[in-house]
Amino acid sequence: MTGTKMYSTGEIAKRIRVEPVTVRKYAQMLEEKGYEFEKDQKGWRRFKNTDLYAFEHLATLRHGGLSVEESIESIASLYRQNLSILHTDTTIQSDNPLKNFIETQLEFNQKILERLDQQEKRQNQRDQNLINVMNQSLETQKQIASTQHKKWWKFWK
Repeated sequence: MTGTKMYSTGEIAKRIRVEPVTVRKYAQMLEEKGYEFEKDQKGWRRFKNTDLYAFEHLATLRHGGLSVEESIESIASLYRQNLSILHTDTTIQSDNPLKNFIETQLEFNQKILERLDQQEKRQNQRDQNLINVMNQSLETQKQIASTQHKKWWKFWK
């Protein structure tokens, strides 16, 4: 191990916001696909910057909706072809304008739905109030009509 910065499983986990056990599982799956990590005297994995970028890219793929298996296969494929994953690649992918637009549109749609629900509640309340007023008016009209009409037997008196 030369002067290159090395990372522990815990440090990688913090960087990609997962538990260390998840990093170990990802590393094991990558190794099964041919990816090789440096190991110390005890056989523990020690990760280089290129490994960190690979894990960051894997996290980006997962966040983008790919399965664990698809993400692992993508990273391992790049590794087998001796293609490196640059740190800037992951930031470009995580700052996806289409994704930002979709998220903004979903928030907008949610606000519109909330406003429509509020409007529907106001209309239902208005309709109920109108029905109540009409029923009261009808009841009042019946009472007035009953006092104004004499019964047929009252005409003889």
